[in-house]
Amino acid sequence: MNASNTRNDIASALQGITTATFADASRELLAALGYRSDRTLDGQTGNVADFIADFPVKNPGNRSEEAFAEEATAVQLIFQVISDEIEVIAQGQQMLIPADGFDKGLAQSFLFMAVELKGKHYPRSQYISFTREINKRFP
Repeated sequence: MNASNTRNDIASALQGITTATFADASRELLAALGYRSDRTLDGQTGNVADFIADFPVKNPGNRSEEAFAEEATAVQLIFQVISDEIEVIAQGQQMLIPADGFDKGLAQSFLFMAVELKGKHYPRSQYISFTREINKRFP
């Protein structure tokens, strides 16, 4: 795929954000960037409180969790990419590894998340705090 096609795919995915569901729009944008996987987590509501309950931490109810819950309007785990799939994606090849579904305990993987926030602009430190809040919920 050439750079012009990639730019067009990205532009199309960004335009679709206003008409598609939050998860579908996120999935389409990631696909335009070359990231795909069938390893998804079924039964997600997108609700922030559900996400926090589904992926608990040792010390819940701290200030960073409260700030995340206050500012996030939706959280979706878009898909998981396991270590065996990473090289395939990097080479731009078609995925031949069967996806058995999302694996909560698999530490050697990348999780692609979409988080919808209330505000339009946040300081970099706030984005870092939100990212840490999500990361501490996974091994």
